[in-house]
Amino acid sequence: MPSSVLIAIDASPSSNALLTLARRYCRPGEHELHVLLAIDSTFAVHDKPAPYTAEELEEYPAACEEQRLGERAVAEAVEQLRQAGFSSQGCMLAGQPVDAIVAKAQQLGCELIIMGHRHLSRLGRLLDPSISAKVIDQVGMPVLVCAA
Repeated sequence: MPSSVLIAIDASPSSNALLTLARRYCRPGEHELHVLLAIDSTFAVHDKPAPYTAEELEEYPAACEEQRLGERAVAEAVEQLRQAGFSSQGCMLAGQPVDAIVAKAQQLGCELIIMGHRHLSRLGRLLDPSISAKVIDQVGMPVLVCAA
């Protein structure tokens, strides 16, 4: 049975570096790759991909666009991994990124998490602590961190 690996992406161009890293260290047939994008709950219109109603589009245009971008990023990442020969699945979860990443990795029984890291100043780290550092502190599995 293939080992599960979680790749925590965002909708930024730096997500491609995470997919490249996964393809470098994982092997088709040996690893099943799970793509996760955690979206802030304030921008989550639906729990899963679904058409937006006219009222949702009118009342929450930014949230609808943010969710649409996230869904597209997950779909594109999964497709890239499948084209590279991997068994791959993806999902988008509403909530705090650290909580979503840790919970999903534990639910899947992952042996590895691959995620990015933003280079912040000391003040930036103080005001907005590193998500990757928090994940590392909470999980009992290796975390491969790619500089974004």
